[in-house]
Amino acid sequence: MCKNSLLTLLSLLLGGTTLFVLPAFAQSEMDLLLFEKKNEQPAASQKEKSAINISESLTDNLSKSKNQNAENTENDTENESWLKSLISKGTSDILKEPDAKTKATDVQRVHDALQIKRANAANFDISGVKLRMTPEEVEKSLTSQGYRKIIETLEIPNFIKWRSEELCRQHGVIGFERLNACATMVSKENGYQFVYRQVYNRYASKESIDVYYTSTFTDNLAHSIFYKSSVPFNDSKASKNIYINNLKIFDFWRRIDLKYGPPDNESEVKWGLGGKKPYLQAQTGRLVLMDPLLKELDSARMFNEDTRFANMPYYTF
Repeated sequence: MCKNSLLTLLSLLLGGTTLFVLPAFAQSEMDLLLFEKKNEQPAASQKEKSAINISESLTDNLSKSKNQNAENTENDTENESWLKSLISKGTSDILKEPDAKTKATDVQRVHDALQIKRANAANFDISGVKLRMTPEEVEKSLTSQGYRKIIETLEIPNFIKWRSEELCRQHGVIGFERLNACATMVSKENGYQFVYRQVYNRYASKESIDVYYTSTFTDNLAHSIFYKSSVPFNDSKASKNIYINNLKIFDFWRRIDLKYGPPDNESEVKWGLGGKKPYLQAQTGRLVLMDPLLKELDSARMFNEDTRFANMPYYTF
């Protein structure tokens, strides 16, 4: 009995020792791992930890911590510093208030740019008639507005007509009238006769439009348009008529301003890009829309054709 009690006591002591030794061994192993992990931390973390002084206040420690973090991240942001500097400088230059001299220069530059901008008179029209329209297009546009064609002049370039007369004479045609009729017929059959001028009138409003065209060498297109109105003109010196005339003149220029805008050349009351480009010119009751370049082109082509005819063989020796 006593022997059994002794064995039981001995077993309990051994079990307790084992239970105590195992947790102690596990705790020692855990401490070892934590110690190794602590030794593997970067130097920056250790410096940051050592920078804390328990004898100082919390505010002082936070301030030191911010300065330390700024020093640690300086190397990481070195590659981006030039870009930030450039952005900051550019923004300051843009947002800064310009001085009075710079403002005046900018205003003058904008004013000069607006002065250079001119109207393109090639896009203008008078009662729907534009430059480079054919006679058929002009007639269709004006008749739809109540105008009536009262004059149409047909022409043949002089050098074509003279050469045609010579050809008719060589074939035995004699007499002024017969030569003229023969030359006209030959020129027309060869496509050289063209509409030179058309005059349209609208009697109800006392308005008339003259249109001049190029030859068939430039497709017989309108190069000059003349508009005339007799509305604002009255020779009576009565006060009533003077008052009415002034109202008509005012209405004329008001409509000009609404349709074409302010003129590019105020002294000549002229719109256009300048040089030989199309232009529009106005005076009270009258308008002129012209394309000088188209007229010169027509003359140049006729000259070239005349030169070609001059090289025809007249002699056989």
